[in-house]
Amino acid sequence: MKKLKEIKTIILYLFVFICAISIINQYFDFTLLIEKNFLNWDAEHYAFIKDHGYDGFRIAFFPLFPLIWKVIPVDAIWISIINAGIFLTSIYILIKQFGIKKYEEIVLYLSIPSFIFFYLPYSESVFFLCSSIMLIGIKNKNYNLLYIGLFLTILSRPAFTVFIPALIILELFNPETDKKLRRIVSYITISLIGVLLVGLIQYIDTGLIFQFFSVQKNWGNELQIPQLPLTSWGGDFNVKLDGFAFIIGVIAGLYLLKLLFNISNKNSLKPPQEVIFSIAYISGISLIVLIFRGGSLFSLNRFVFATPFIIICLNYWLNYKLNLNFKQLLLVFWLIFFFWFLFGSYHHIQVILKFLLLTIYVFSFFLLKSSKPILKNVTMGLIIASNFTIQLYLFCLFLKGEWVA
Repeated sequence: MKKLKEIKTIILYLFVFICAISIINQYFDFTLLIEKNFLNWDAEHYAFIKDHGYDGFRIAFFPLFPLIWKVIPVDAIWISIINAGIFLTSIYILIKQFGIKKYEEIVLYLSIPSFIFFYLPYSESVFFLCSSIMLIGIKNKNYNLLYIGLFLTILSRPAFTVFIPALIILELFNPETDKKLRRIVSYITISLIGVLLVGLIQYIDTGLIFQFFSVQKNWGNELQIPQLPLTSWGGDFNVKLDGFAFIIGVIAGLYLLKLLFNISNKNSLKPPQEVIFSIAYISGISLIVLIFRGGSLFSLNRFVFATPFIIICLNYWLNYKLNLNFKQLLLVFWLIFFFWFLFGSYHHIQVILKFLLLTIYVFSFFLLKSSKPILKNVTMGLIIASNFTIQLYLFCLFLKGEWVA
């Protein structure tokens, strides 16, 4: 039965999540789980593309998910169930491939709040599957699998802007020097073919080609100097959610710079290839959102957390040997606290207190590195409980039409 423990853990978590949502629907809001509530925000645009093809600003959305939805003509609830199936199958394969066996770690990953998008009519589940194929290809040096995953991700999301530089960085660390240039050319060629196919599909519907960039510009997504304080769409909770994603992106970027600085040092410890790529993606998408949205970080939590890359990075972090003494931990705490000044946390005592809670939450991931089993286990339990509560909260907010990413 130990061979099935990953499946049992996934099924048990899903069961608890469904029960919690059902209780909320039964006793607090009996209209929560109706079909129209699943069609809020981007889901409505994907449904339109599925039914009517591309039109106007909807060119901003890439075609793989709506095409799958069109081939499987079901309603919004059923496509959400199918998306959940795609995601849960993908994360099981990912867990097996990367040797993640601890129950608490599996539950930790499943409880990531932004994972709600895998249970909605969004493209995240398809992107997760395609990205997982890439990561497995990278881990196993199976470049054909990597190419397939890359091509499919291009069709599902405009990720080529991050993937191409991330793959080039990956090759800098690749010990297989043979055919390195050929692989880089292949990455770029496959990405261009994917973008051309996206453009062709959109051209068939609209008569316009490569309007994606102009639509993004009309939404304010163009190269610009970020304005302080950093912000996001929606309320204060969304600012903190995207702020958490941003600090993860900053940490990933600093670590990547350290790796690049020591790239010629043969004695320096280098993480596995899939970790390097995941770090490059998270830091890259964070930088792009920052400089192309003028300091408004909306949707960054979805781009960072609703991906397999965060699992790879978290798994590496949990197994990374790091011993911090009390003074170092105290320094980390205050660095996190003052980081929120970028978001104007100093404006009011209530704002400071809210960001203090976020500081404690982020800091708790450093406590997971404690050598004391009791502290480590209690911290893990508190993080999972907090994640699960936030996950339910975000899912309910989405179904009520509130912006969550």
